[in-house]
Amino acid sequence: MELLKWELRKIWQGGILAAIALLGALYYFLFPSFYIKYFCNGPASQAQFDLSAAWVERFGPTIEQSELPQIRAQLAEEIALFGTRAAAIPAAVEAGLTGYDAFLSFQNAYYEAVRVGNGQADMDTERLNYLIMENTNYYTITALEEFLQSYDGRAEPSRQDLLDIGYTDVMIRRLSALAQPDLRSGYLPSGMMDSTNEYAKGLAVWAVLSTVLLLSPTLVRDQLRRTRAMQWTSRRGRRILTAQMGAAGLSALALWAVSMTLYALPFLSKGPLVFRDCRLYSLWDGSAPWFNWTYGTYLLALMGLIFAISLTTAALTVFLSQYSANYVSMLLKSLPLFVVLGPLSAAWMLDRAFFFRPLWPKAQGCAWVFAGGEAVLAALLLSLGLGLCLLSCVRQRQRPL
Repeated sequence: MELLKWELRKIWQGGILAAIALLGALYYFLFPSFYIKYFCNGPASQAQFDLSAAWVERFGPTIEQSELPQIRAQLAEEIALFGTRAAAIPAAVEAGLTGYDAFLSFQNAYYEAVRVGNGQADMDTERLNYLIMENTNYYTITALEEFLQSYDGRAEPSRQDLLDIGYTDVMIRRLSALAQPDLRSGYLPSGMMDSTNEYAKGLAVWAVLSTVLLLSPTLVRDQLRRTRAMQWTSRRGRRILTAQMGAAGLSALALWAVSMTLYALPFLSKGPLVFRDCRLYSLWDGSAPWFNWTYGTYLLALMGLIFAISLTTAALTVFLSQYSANYVSMLLKSLPLFVVLGPLSAAWMLDRAFFFRPLWPKAQGCAWVFAGGEAVLAALLLSLGLGLCLLSCVRQRQRPL
């Protein structure tokens, strides 16, 4: 135990921690902070979020057929409110656009004129259009209309249509299961899910980068100070590698916990946990999840993936560092390790994890990620890292004095 504590003190040094903290702050403001600042990216997404948050308290995690009249009554109220707000806009009154139907006709006629005119917009009409949209409850009305249309009129594609675009039999059976009334009446906002996945991707890449930075110097420092030579003079000393790898694993766990906490604070301030009991399959979005999880369970699954990739990074970093004679040599190993585990593996795993998605962005219709494929990849990488570390420990103990 004392040996483990000593190895932990060697890892957690002030200079390295300060550098990680500084780089972490810079990384956060360059990348993940965007998805906090624009958590609901645009007024349409914000309208979805506000409506859904109010419905959770009113209806629970799903909206049943018997509750639809209340949604239609809410739409009628919002249309009446539109007229009140539009009447407070002088330009709208002058143009005779104080009713929602009148504004919709005006908007459709304008968009048609732009289409016929090869995309040539009239700036005065454009300004009036956005003036009314942004100063009324227009986006709330369109969100309600979209929800009702999805609830009443979503047409399930035929099996042949799905086969034509490359869906497998397993995917088709999953879509049939999602068509059941108890699964298809959720309303998790699509914009919130987009921000959740992008934010988690940023956190996963940072988990890899910070772990590499923290652990890379560990065994290299011992070699530069000729500590390894003294340790290898006895069989007991050769067991130090086991303690070093254990300390690396604990350090990765602690760094993951700190990163998760710091990233969770701004994320939770946006109020996503109001949807913790809502199902992933949503009428707002339509993306098909492989599992009947709630949003709260989904967040835990993402945390598990990030933890697995953090522990994998720790194992592979320590494994590679024992074969590095100096910092330059370790740097040459750390850079490709970060690229493979961070921007490639971690970002891929967290990109709409556990939903229907192509194996790579442009492979739709050719290859799809199977159910739980992200977890399988994380398990394989973790097994590789832990296996290499175990092999190193066994080989070191078996070497002759």
